[in-house]
Amino acid sequence: MAFQGIHASAWVRADRIKREERRTVSPVQRRLDAIRDRLGRLIDTAGERSAAAARAVLKALVYGDRSGIDNDLRERFNRAGVGHLLAISGLHVGIVASVAFAGFRWLFALFPALLWRGWGRRWAAAATLLPVLAYGVLAGMSASTQRAEIMVGAFLGTLIIGRGHDILNTLAVAALIILLIFPPALFSISFQLSFAAVVAIAYGLRKIAPMAEPAGRRRPLKRVAAFILVSALAIAGTTPVVLAHFNQTSLVGIAANLVLIPLAGFLAVPLGLFSALLAWVFEPAAQVGFRLALETIEISLAGVDVFVGLPFAAFKTVTPSFLEITLYYLTGWAVLNLRNLRPAPWVLAASLLMATADGLYWATVRFWHSDLRVTAIDVGQGGATLLELPGGQVFLVDGGGFSDNRLFDMGQRVVAPFLWRKKIATVDILVLSHPDADHLNGLIYVARHFNARELWTNGDAHATFGYQALMAACRENGIQVRQMTADACGTVVGGVHLAVLHPPAGVPGEPRAIDRADRNDDSLVLKATFGTVSFLLTGDITMPAEQVLVTQVGEHLASTVLFAPHHGSRTSSSPVLIDAVRPDWVLVSAGAGNRFGFPHPEVIDRYRRSGCRIVCTCTHGAALMRTDGRTLEVDTVVTAGDQRRF
Repeated sequence: MAFQGIHASAWVRADRIKREERRTVSPVQRRLDAIRDRLGRLIDTAGERSAAAARAVLKALVYGDRSGIDNDLRERFNRAGVGHLLAISGLHVGIVASVAFAGFRWLFALFPALLWRGWGRRWAAAATLLPVLAYGVLAGMSASTQRAEIMVGAFLGTLIIGRGHDILNTLAVAALIILLIFPPALFSISFQLSFAAVVAIAYGLRKIAPMAEPAGRRRPLKRVAAFILVSALAIAGTTPVVLAHFNQTSLVGIAANLVLIPLAGFLAVPLGLFSALLAWVFEPAAQVGFRLALETIEISLAGVDVFVGLPFAAFKTVTPSFLEITLYYLTGWAVLNLRNLRPAPWVLAASLLMATADGLYWATVRFWHSDLRVTAIDVGQGGATLLELPGGQVFLVDGGGFSDNRLFDMGQRVVAPFLWRKKIATVDILVLSHPDADHLNGLIYVARHFNARELWTNGDAHATFGYQALMAACRENGIQVRQMTADACGTVVGGVHLAVLHPPAGVPGEPRAIDRADRNDDSLVLKATFGTVSFLLTGDITMPAEQVLVTQVGEHLASTVLFAPHHGSRTSSSPVLIDAVRPDWVLVSAGAGNRFGFPHPEVIDRYRRSGCRIVCTCTHGAALMRTDGRTLEVDTVVTAGDQRRF
């Protein structure tokens, strides 16, 4: 956000929003907006019988309007490995440049004087700059479009000046221009993907097929083979970047690109742009063109669904480290140069050796450790706690969340990336303390993508969209749902004793010993004990439930670390509970500046008087606790570069 000039965020109630008068818009911008509006209406009119998704995709391809591309459609394209089709980037600008250049070369070939002087290619390249620039302006000149325009412009520039061009040198010039204009572009996803793809294609073709015959002379089968090779190189070049940013790769990407790029790229885009030009001459003909483009898009959408429906079309995986990405590219370079560069075999051997060492390191960190790790994930105003048990089993207690995942999915945007960075691809047990959105909604995404075996709940079947979505995710992924109540015996996993202390056991549906008027008081309370160190996770219970807990559990409540009930609200953390638990540490999970005022000053004062140390996610960030069963280490991380050890 800082790279985009955004340095702070805030929230405000809808009734406090006042719309300002629209600022004066330049005549050029007003004209462009009018053109886009007219094209949008023409596409909608031409596509009255077409699916809304087809119209949305065509608008995105023709003039960069992606407002109709919802998350579901974007995810389908990503799973098929063709997500790049939805953003105006190097592919689209390159297609426009290729079609325009071919057209202008044919046109200028009609003038013998140009051919005699060898100016045909130069003039065609110069003329191509106009439609390329016009397309970029029409598409809104987003950051990715600007980079694509510069890349294509640099390539056309080499043709105009008549210099023999090296595509890698041209790419270097384009990258230099982009970074001089906007240095933070180096860290943008689109910049990394664009250059990784083009460098991989250019360098790979140079090494694999250096003497390939010109495209115009190739036989059809060789053209198909060349296209497959280009797709494979592009996917190979971008895979580490895609994994680093999206944790997903498509196994059908080569086949999908082979089918869908010709359809959506070489048919729909030229048809759409040609129809946009026709709209100013003969509108009925433009509508026919848009209709043909929409039919092509609908075929493409059907193709996307076919590829996405294939078993294992795409899969989620852990985040590669910088070292792993470096080793990947070094290995690729060495493989391409095994025959012609002496250092290549040594680089390959060293890369594979380091990759093996890296794999063993992470296997030790994930599965062969003997300590218990408990992390309070910073999910803002909510709760999410990760337990990594000796031997590698993983429990996730709650997942944070907001009231509507369509606005912000805490599981997808915060919890899952945190797990993937820790090389966690499987969460063995999900625990839902109670079905409030700030504990539940983040679990939905995790249930869909982390191969969980079980979901533990308190049995409160809440008729909310989030709860129903979580249950549906469990059914679709074969996750067993278990209703948990207080269990005197508990269970031992990896040397850690896990016990559910609340709610009290009873017959489902019958009144319990607490007032069900407050659903928070039915929260699961879980205690994890490893050696002499223990953690008490209390959900959102308040004082009435705390009293029941103290009465029924008594001295067994004593714990090293207490997760403050109900985010440190005034109605929780009673002196009775604090005296029974006698914690050395108190962990409060609450959002910075939350509107509830959690943790309440009175609660903080109670804990301070008891002599325990207090860590709050709203000020310290995520809390990482590690114990060998005798001692306890507590670290907090506000940002990647700000870590504090207690």
